[in-house]
Amino acid sequence: MEQTTADNLNSSSVVLQRRRQYNELLDQGHDLALRTQTEDAISIFQGVSSILRQTDSLHQDLTNQRLENASEMRINVQIVKMGHDLVGAALQKSENSQFCDEELAAAINSITGDSGGHLHWETIGSHGIKAFRMSKHSPSMLGYFEFQPVPVERNVKERRRRQRQELGNARKPETVKTLHQEEADARKLQGIIEQLKQIYEERGSPVPYLQLITDPSDYMNTIDTAFQLSFLIRDGAVALANVNDVLTVRPTTDNEMKQNKRNDDNVQAVLSLNISKWKGAIQQYRLKKPILTIDREIPDV
Repeated sequence: MEQTTADNLNSSSVVLQRRRQYNELLDQGHDLALRTQTEDAISIFQGVSSILRQTDSLHQDLTNQRLENASEMRINVQIVKMGHDLVGAALQKSENSQFCDEELAAAINSITGDSGGHLHWETIGSHGIKAFRMSKHSPSMLGYFEFQPVPVERNVKERRRRQRQELGNARKPETVKTLHQEEADARKLQGIIEQLKQIYEERGSPVPYLQLITDPSDYMNTIDTAFQLSFLIRDGAVALANVNDVLTVRPTTDNEMKQNKRNDDNVQAVLSLNISKWKGAIQQYRLKKPILTIDREIPDV
């Protein structure tokens, strides 16, 4: 009886001492975590390696004594996970964590030597076999249990009858943005035709096409003027004529407008314009500013 009591006391003291060592290893891990931002990765790796060796020694003692203590197994797993996190933090902090081919080649040459015989390569193989060993299996700490799902209670809301609101007479909304854009385009075309009529009356002859559309300060404005003028030509408000091998523009008369409306035949013309022709028109007509004044601002909707 006295021998059994002494064995129990001895076993209890061993368990307390082992738990005290586990707590000391946890404290060392916390200290390493605080030093990961200030110290180099090598010292962190050495500290983690020391902690893991001591943890493995304590785990071996627990396995040899054939004792199954769930709390100690949990602390063992916690220390191993802490070591994994410390190594990851040190690798992220270290600037020299990239794989270096030169260092690997130097390490292989240090083992094989200059001759590179098969015996030296067998030495490298033995190192590789030692590195690839099975990890020790730890029993599950969860144990065996039967899963019994608990039904979730759902609160059924009371349905309330919806009351319809009187909205009055339904009315289709107008596309305000489209209407504003069409009005702005119509005002722009009207301004162009009025200016063309005034220029035609002052000159008494058709206006050269390139002189009319060219903006000497902006090539894109020239393209936009030609685009706007094409709508007037399409609608028959402006006529094109070839005078002395020069393409000219003039406003159409009322009789020509009526005749164009009665005539269903469509006449298509293709005109080309590029940077070279734009610069040539500026030099030929000595333009300092555009003939047409067009408001190119986008209207606010």
